Amino acid sequence: MSRNLPTLLALLGFAVLPAGAQSPTRISADAPIVNFRLPTYTVPDGYRAWLVRGSEARVAGPNDITIKELTMTIFSGDAKEHIETMILSPSAKVAPADQIATGDDTIRVINDNFEATGVGWRYEYKDKKVSIARHVRVVLHSELKGLLK
Repeated sequence: MSRNLPTLLALLGFAVLPAGAQSPTRISADAPIVNFRLPTYTVPDGYRAWLVRGSEARVAGPNDITIKELTMTIFSGDAKEHIETMILSPSAKVAPADQIATGDDTIRVINDNFEATGVGWRYEYKDKKVSIARHVRVVLHSELKGLLK
């Protein structure tokens, strides 16, 4: 029975350490997640809706994630899985259940039709809407026929 005691203790969740060994590493809720990725899918089809990535993330709750070096890829949400828009920001807060991302820092929005930059922003996936509060600059990549007549 004593030969099986270490195996039994390990199965029950007790640490089995040799004499003089250090204690196991503790996991902290404050520790950041490095190279964070969070994909979101459409319901009920299961196509990619958006992909949130960051160099580091801290999860304060199930609907409260703070991300450093945000790269958000927004897909078409259908079988084509076409990339519609990219959002880049040095820092952001994401609420996955509400499908909302916000940031007080700078933002860069890249799309086939335009590119926008600014400071202080909010993105709402359900409405496909980006709001930028200050220092907004927009460059259109499409032709505006007859605008200056």
